[in-house]
Amino acid sequence: MDVNSLLDACKQAINATKDSELAAALGVSKQALSSYRNGHRLPDPVQCATIAGLSGIPLARVLGIVGEARAISREEKAVWRKLAATAALLAVVFLGAAPAPSQAVHGHDEGRGSIHYAKSAQPSRLAG
Repeated sequence: MDVNSLLDACKQAINATKDSELAAALGVSKQALSSYRNGHRLPDPVQCATIAGLSGIPLARVLGIVGEARAISREEKAVWRKLAATAALLAVVFLGAAPAPSQAVHGHDEGRGSIHYAKSAQPSRLAG
């Protein structure tokens, strides 16, 4: 996976058809997004967090992919690639059965009821 793949995954997750829609969702200009796609610029850590949040890809994986693209030496690229691979493995092992973030956020758990929490107006009293 590379930066363009991350952007495409994010675009797909938000059902965007144009890069201008993706740019708006990421909070960057169309020119900045174009620079990411062309490799002239790369997302900063805050933008990586936004990409992770919108796409459902673990942040460590996003940071690993962007870090690898930013790295200059072969050794540094290998370190970032290892981080991204480790994050992907951990996501599969620990989160494999969890619903995708877009499902959880948008309530696409069909057949399951919603849970609502309300704060009591009166403080509860513990039995002494």
